Amino acid sequence: MIFKLILFMVIGVVLYRFLGGKIPIIDRDRKQVVKEDDDFTKVSPTTECANCGTYMTEDDVIIYHKKSYCSNECLEKAQQR
Repeated sequence: MIFKLILFMVIGVVLYRFLGGKIPIIDRDRKQVVKEDDDFTKVSPTTECANCGTYMTEDDVIIYHKKSYCSNECLEKAQQR
């Protein structure tokens, strides 16, 4: 009985690895993202600066006290207020 359980587990792991770590039943419902070479199709989320209102990408944002700032100058101006 234990041998059969171990055998089924090994077969399951091998199938899981063979499928690339994806379960087809679950991944079937997800929409596939179309990859294009156009820079216009790439949209990055933006955030507004709490001081000056400039929009910047989430990679460039400076977060201080749960507020977003575009630069150290805007952060210093907001701290002086």
